[in-house]
Amino acid sequence: MQFFARFRAATAETDPEIARAVLVPAICTMVADGEVEDEELAQLDNVCAFSPIFAGFEADQMTAMVQGVIAAVRADGRAAVLEEAAGVLPPALRETAFCYAARIALADGQIEPAEKAALLKTGQLMRLETATFQKILDVVTMMQRPAR
Repeated sequence: MQFFARFRAATAETDPEIARAVLVPAICTMVADGEVEDEELAQLDNVCAFSPIFAGFEADQMTAMVQGVIAAVRADGRAAVLEEAAGVLPPALRETAFCYAARIALADGQIEPAEKAALLKTGQLMRLETATFQKILDVVTMMQRPAR
């Protein structure tokens, strides 16, 4: 496992603006129902830990980035923050960011109505094609299936 950690760190491009923008949809989904669940935080930590986008950031930097996005959402609203993120990200990373948002929504094994509404709005604001939106949800749902 040490090899993979070194490889990720060596190939990582740590761009704080891109990293923040990739986090935005996931955080917007996480706060959509007004509560931040432990499962959602664990899923966000997992997503970030295994993504080369975040490989160069220390834990305190990630915490500050997450808190900054939450503060921006509270101050400016989800739509404004998502629009800003979409403007920063190229299409491929908008898909990646939406994939992370879908993983957050499914952290507890189901998508709540507020999370579903947030995902639909996020897909629109991230300018995802309908087919791509559905493919991402299908794949993430497959990945998050319980063992039972």
